[in-house]
This record gives sequence, structure tokens and C-alpha cells, in this order.
Amino acid sequence: MFSIIYRSKAAVGLPHEDILGIMRKSGRYNAKNDITGCLVYHRQCFIHLLEGDEEPVRSLFEKIGRDKRHRDISLLNLEENNVRLFSQFSTVYNNFDNISDQVRHKKMLFHQIFHGSEIVKSPGSSKLTLWAQVNNLLEIENKLYSG
Repeated sequence: MFSIIYRSKAAVGLPHEDILGIMRKSGRYNAKNDITGCLVYHRQCFIHLLEGDEEPVRSLFEKIGRDKRHRDISLLNLEENNVRLFSQFSTVYNNFDNISDQVRHKKMLFHQIFHGSEIVKSPGSSKLTLWAQVNNLLEIENKLYSG
């Protein structure tokens, strides 16, 4: 099982509906190509773990790199794993008006997905990269709005 973790920013001015469209379309594409993983979106930032056979995962990452809806793409981790870390494709997204509630809810969702997956049993660095990136993104936001 091959995995890639990347971080990107949504294109400036990308409407909420387009972000929802990305999430819906990625779920269908990933199911068709036996790609699983976890996609977190928060305040214009995507953190995404993709996993599956190497060729389809690399191909999808290249496709994302050409997608004008993404910018500032950073590859965070490449790894070969013995097991699939996520049995399905999971997303963490909401659009609450209250920033504090939004962060709290996203943290709860991410922790449920993370701890409910095989990733916690994996010896590789993917779990540490994903955990650190998502928690850092949400923690910075939480500190900004909690005083």
C-alpha cells in the first residue's frame, strides 16, 4: 500500500460550493480507483492522505497538482505501508459560522476517524505526519479565536 500526504491551499476566491464539489468528486473518483485516505479542509487549507496502489495514487497527486483550484501544494510524506490505513475515504469539513465550534467539531471528527482507522497500528511515519499537520492547523486557529 502506497501513501502520499500533501498540503495545499484553495485557490483565492474558491466558492464554498466548489469545495463541496471537490469533496464529492474525489470520493467518487477514489472509490472507482480503490484509493482511500483522509481529507481535511479548514480555512482555505487542505491536508490530504491518499493511499492505494502506487500508480493510481501518484497519478491522482499529479492531477491535483494541475488543478487550478489548488495552490501552494507541498508534498509532506511518501510511504509504503503493509496495510491500508483507512478502510474508506473520510473527510473532515464543516462550515460553521462560530470559529470556536468549527475547530472543536473538526478536532472531534478527525480524532474519531484517526483512532477508528488502522493508522494507529501502523509503524510508519504517515500517522505522525497526518496527526501533526492536522492538529497544528486546527490548534493555530483555536489559539487565534479563543483569546
